[in-house]
Amino acid sequence: MHYLATIMVALGANLSIFWILSANSWLQTPAGGEFVQGNFIVSDYFQAIFNPFMVNSVLHMFFATLETSLFVIGGISAWYILQKRHQKFFALSLKIVLAVAIAVTPLQLYIGHLSGEQVYHHQPTKLAAMEAQWKTIPAGESPSWSAIAIPNDKAEQNNWEISIPGLLSYILEIKPKLSEPVLGLKEYAPEDRPHQIGLIYYAFRIMIAIGFLLAGLMAITVLQWLRGKLSSENITQQSWLLKAWLFSAPLGYIAVESGWIVRCVGRQPWTVYGEIRTVDTVSQLPASNVLTSLTTFAIVYSILFISALYFGSRIIKEGPNFGLPIPEQEAKATPAKHIPDSRPVTSE
Repeated sequence: MHYLATIMVALGANLSIFWILSANSWLQTPAGGEFVQGNFIVSDYFQAIFNPFMVNSVLHMFFATLETSLFVIGGISAWYILQKRHQKFFALSLKIVLAVAIAVTPLQLYIGHLSGEQVYHHQPTKLAAMEAQWKTIPAGESPSWSAIAIPNDKAEQNNWEISIPGLLSYILEIKPKLSEPVLGLKEYAPEDRPHQIGLIYYAFRIMIAIGFLLAGLMAITVLQWLRGKLSSENITQQSWLLKAWLFSAPLGYIAVESGWIVRCVGRQPWTVYGEIRTVDTVSQLPASNVLTSLTTFAIVYSILFISALYFGSRIIKEGPNFGLPIPEQEAKATPAKHIPDSRPVTSE
């Protein structure tokens, strides 16, 4: 029953991924109808659900949650091994995580690249904000990629920047030169482009840096596995590697939050990109009502977060109980109870 409940939670969570990302993708690339006097008239629900952003967005979020879970389990396994508790069990646990991560980690990077290509073609203002690109780069050029910068919204420039020559065209198109221009933020009026460029710029870089860091950790661990360093006898000698896995455990959550910042803050000033402005969709509820609901949500989710940390840490500290019998074996070991014969007794 516990296992079934776990599967149901996972199924429900993935259904949420589908519908939440489908709805959010529609806000990014509305499809399946037309706007008439501020109202969206649906002509094709399937086209609205399966809008241009939808497939890659759902896959990107699905693999993000899966990768986050893998590295959390890997980090917990590494903690037990460092504590020299149940080393054989958690060495196997780490190997199972690693076997799945070999497929998931590079797939996530590739789907992230496809999502970036979609932003390039469908949301030029968001791309300009993600790259802190103020001036337009014409097609046919091989532009540099900004690695670190200090964007200045007021001056409409980067005060300081370190860039890698020729890399941006490979990131966007896997080509040495751009086939389409990359429009700069100055191409748009201030009210038609995102603000908080620094937040968008660094959230994007934090997300991709964590993605490559986790992929690198996976690759190094696979190499050590092939060298025979992950056996239950040798794995305790890999303390530096185990500490890296322990450090990586929360990074997936940070990457996911950074991705949502890029996705939603980068969409501004639009609720529905290019169609309806956020300022026109603000609720008409009194500010006090909004504050009350926001405060309630903050309190409830803070309690849930603290409870998850508390009970999760208790479970981890206690560890698995290997004294419990396997249910199937327990059932076989338990003798069947004698059931009296209820048939009437005859003279025979």
